[in-house]
Amino acid sequence: MKKDLIFERKKNRAIEIMAKKGMWRSIYAPPCHLFLWKMGVSIPPPPFSHFLTNFFSFAVVYTPFWGIVMWFILWRDQGAGVFAAFTTAITSGVLFGVAMAVFQKWRKQANHLPEWEQV
Repeated sequence: MKKDLIFERKKNRAIEIMAKKGMWRSIYAPPCHLFLWKMGVSIPPPPFSHFLTNFFSFAVVYTPFWGIVMWFILWRDQGAGVFAAFTTAITSGVLFGVAMAVFQKWRKQANHLPEWEQV
């Protein structure tokens, strides 16, 4: 319980720092992180997370959501096989995870943000 309070305080301080720097809320609190926070996952805001943490958090949330949406909107009617849909969703998730991890690392450097441990 105490650990959760410490995390929440650090998260709120980090969000305050990013807001003062004029960063968009969608960058420091994207939907996938809001979802993970509501699920009780103690993960720092993306600009304060490590590259692999960002990669996995974005990819794990994006991949199944995008795959399911694409299946019902497009692939099912096109007659795509389950394996092809699964492979495409995984590939897209990996690419999205890498792109978002690189983007968040760049935002951290561009805004001269401190390390998570220093917040």
